[in-house]
Amino acid sequence: MKVKPSTSGRKMKFDEFLFTYLGEMGKYQKIQFLLVCLPTIIVSMHALSWTFAAIQVPYRCALPNELPDSPYVTNNLPFTTCKDAADLDVPVSRAAEKGIICNYEQCSLNGTSCNRRVFDKSTVKYTAIERWDITCDRNWIKATIQAAYYVGQMAGSMIFGVLGDKIGRKKVFFLAIAIQLTCGLLISLAPTWWLYAILRAGTGFSHPGIFVIAVVIGMELVGPKYRKLASVITGGFFALGQILLGVEAIFITDYRWLHVLIASPAIFFLSYWWIVPESARWLVSQKKYKEADVVLQKAARTNGVTLPENWWDQLDTDDSSESSAPTQKLGAADLFKTPELRKRTLVVFFLWPVVSMVYYGMAMKANVLGGDLYLNFIFAAAVEIPALIVVFLTIDRIGRRPVLAGGFFIAGACLILNWAMGEIATPWIAVTQMMITKGAITGTYASIYTYSPELFPTMIRNTAMGCCSTIARLGAISASYIAMWIVEQFGKVYMIIPFGVMAVSAGILTLLFLPETMGKPLPDTILEIEEGDANRSAQELQPLGSSEETKTA
Repeated sequence: MKVKPSTSGRKMKFDEFLFTYLGEMGKYQKIQFLLVCLPTIIVSMHALSWTFAAIQVPYRCALPNELPDSPYVTNNLPFTTCKDAADLDVPVSRAAEKGIICNYEQCSLNGTSCNRRVFDKSTVKYTAIERWDITCDRNWIKATIQAAYYVGQMAGSMIFGVLGDKIGRKKVFFLAIAIQLTCGLLISLAPTWWLYAILRAGTGFSHPGIFVIAVVIGMELVGPKYRKLASVITGGFFALGQILLGVEAIFITDYRWLHVLIASPAIFFLSYWWIVPESARWLVSQKKYKEADVVLQKAARTNGVTLPENWWDQLDTDDSSESSAPTQKLGAADLFKTPELRKRTLVVFFLWPVVSMVYYGMAMKANVLGGDLYLNFIFAAAVEIPALIVVFLTIDRIGRRPVLAGGFFIAGACLILNWAMGEIATPWIAVTQMMITKGAITGTYASIYTYSPELFPTMIRNTAMGCCSTIARLGAISASYIAMWIVEQFGKVYMIIPFGVMAVSAGILTLLFLPETMGKPLPDTILEIEEGDANRSAQELQPLGSSEETKTA
């Protein structure tokens, strides 16, 4: 067992204590970080499962003597529209050409609205669209069900964010996994669309309790040098979930069994109650030192080091200036009570719904590439991996703020440029612009998960992150109706312009009003936020400087 050198009785911040004795990223941190990241794969699949459960297959009005399971192709009706492989309209006269897909009248027959339809089951066996006839003047239901997920996610953010700070990260994490598993399995049995929407809201409710808490737990495990892993790597698992969803949907074309396949692996995560410990940082912030000692002693044994007895006596808890801080229960209102924290909160509360709106809007319209939706969805998800690698390589070199702002600027510029080019934008140009936009906004999402927690003190960090995730759902709900309803009714300009302008505005606000946090210790109290970096003690910052000098040498 390695014994760390003595610090000569000097008081330390928890950050300094963590990487002085345990290391910034030891074996224990790696194992626990991997464990909390795995459930985010299932979260990702639930979030976008409606894309395939409600996949749009061709349908037509049923003729008077036809049954619902009658063949879709018929010689008794004329084609009304045809599209080529690039999803562009072509004359009906080209219906016989290879690669041309034509449709019949969908909502009326001989000028009269029809109430029975025949669906094309040549590639997809059974969809929620067919089961509940989400067609024609009922198309709003499709967007509403997707929005229900984000409404649930918003409620979960409000509740789990506060609970995470009050009762601990672990309890919230496990509770969310249990809710996700229950709703995820029951959703395949829902007999009506509104009950399906309620259960989908339940899976959305669990989302922040798993994903946001995983980021917070991961970030609180490691030292400043490796905090980017808490969002970048978690984002990689989220992208992996989307890829797996696309692959599963290719082979499982009955939406009910697809939901069962998505939800079932979460049974394994129930074992986390015995595997994943409480956040030691949270325990220390609550002055529960004996419980924190159990967690950190296990970490020390795994990392092959020893901790001093009564190590908590070495911690600088700022008792002299803010004696009640470690045990004080703060709420969302406290984010607005002091000037600097209020400024940060207002700006961040604008950034989150913008990044959420653009990201989910692009994910829901993956077939903008043309061609096969399944492959496009997988391809669009795969783009996130290199985007996350770019963030990983740059966020600790050039800083959080320029990476975040740069992602907003690139995504917004590509969207606005696509609109400005009009018909000049060929399918290949549009594909390139979509790829750049999706990659940029993915990097932005990863960056904001790293950046936002570093802007808030430990005593209210989880509450702040919960509020961020809550308000972000406004963007996701808007994206549901814009991408799944408004665009189909009025055209893509009603998606491109709002998304582009708001993304550019978010980049400007980031550069003007938010501080850089790269390589700095996490603030523990509101007082540290208000005093600013200039008033932090030289002793607190010295270990970081020494570490960087050693690395350079």
